[in-house]
Amino acid sequence: MVGTLSDRLVRYDLDHSPESLTLGLRENKGGAQMKSSLEFRRKRRWGGSGFGGKSVLVAAILMVVMISGAGARDVGVTGTDFSYLGAFRLECAGDWCSYNLDGVGLAADGSLWVTDHVYDYTVRRVGIPAAPSSSQVFGDLPEAATLEGPLTTTGCPGTAAELCGVSGVGTEAATTCRDYYNVAPVYQAVYRRRPAAALEEIGPQSDPFHPNKYGAYLFALPLHWVTAQGLGSKTMVTGFSREAGAFGGSQGPSLFAFDPDNPADAVDLLWYREIYPGCPGSCDFPGYESVDSWMGADWVRSTIGDAVLVSGVKGGSTCYGTGAACSDPCRDSQGYHGYPYTPQILFYDPADLEARLAGTVEPYEVLPYATWVPSELWAQECPNVGGLVFDEDGGRLYVAERLAGPYGEGIVHVYQLREAELIFGDGFESGNTSAW
Repeated sequence: MVGTLSDRLVRYDLDHSPESLTLGLRENKGGAQMKSSLEFRRKRRWGGSGFGGKSVLVAAILMVVMISGAGARDVGVTGTDFSYLGAFRLECAGDWCSYNLDGVGLAADGSLWVTDHVYDYTVRRVGIPAAPSSSQVFGDLPEAATLEGPLTTTGCPGTAAELCGVSGVGTEAATTCRDYYNVAPVYQAVYRRRPAAALEEIGPQSDPFHPNKYGAYLFALPLHWVTAQGLGSKTMVTGFSREAGAFGGSQGPSLFAFDPDNPADAVDLLWYREIYPGCPGSCDFPGYESVDSWMGADWVRSTIGDAVLVSGVKGGSTCYGTGAACSDPCRDSQGYHGYPYTPQILFYDPADLEARLAGTVEPYEVLPYATWVPSELWAQECPNVGGLVFDEDGGRLYVAERLAGPYGEGIVHVYQLREAELIFGDGFESGNTSAW
């Protein structure tokens, strides 16, 4: 719906289902887009059959309050909405110490799936310590015990293939591989439904689909959004930004949705063109450098607003050669360098992805609306950000930092999302409409 109020053009939406009732406000004010939303969700532990007519009526009343009240907040959740709780380390015994933590995903019971060393091709499920520590001494951090695993996979194909993405699917862990040196470039299978399953290809073997755009991260889309966008069974998302975006890659983060039971059924949500020559310099993704690396992503749902978060390391320059030749104190290897480096988490507006699916914008025209530099990461000059996952039930964001320990161990940082202030005090926020 679209309405006007004085000099403000306002678009407001009311959507409800047995699981949630969402009240959204989108305002165009002075050429800048503003958005606010309220979402009331029936958690699994709540009783009742969902939201009834009275709830929708109350939501309509709330809509009037939203439109006639103060201006909407800036689009979506941002880094300022997260507070730092601390970090924890993983159980360490024998070869288990080599956690690169490229991947971290949420398990069905609220524990975490994590990847071991990328060339071990194994995953494990770990518990989450009750009290993370803000200490930057590795031995002071509480330890997350292994609950299941390590579970061995059949490995990853390619010249330099790593096991990176992991996400809970039911009681099991789905995984993805990335080959950071696929220069042939060949189409190869990168998705595995469960640790013991065979690898499968994602999407068709045609542009813009290519494994050089897949595999670094893996997460599930909210089912209400999948339904609203007509995506059918395409509930999982993967992406990867290969160095320089070459050989079918993306010069910036990518997002491809696919059916976990039929991964050939896929659709592109986000990717950036390889512009050569010209980029770095004149690129689709602002400030793109060839060394940019994006290793984690997940969807955040909150009363503040939804966002797709993408975590990684942003380069500040582009140079090809050795570390010494490129004046890079962080990396010695031959290849792309980009000192100085910055750890970043990007925030994408799901409405922009909707516009992409509707065909009103191109996938390479979708840009993040906010960027967050988390200062709590231990390595700031030479950052090494891994996977990222959001626990909606607890409102906690888990960000993996690779190679943080004295022997290359990874650690997990924990942030708490600040939710929007509640309006009622009689239980309506929890889906309890008995008082009405």
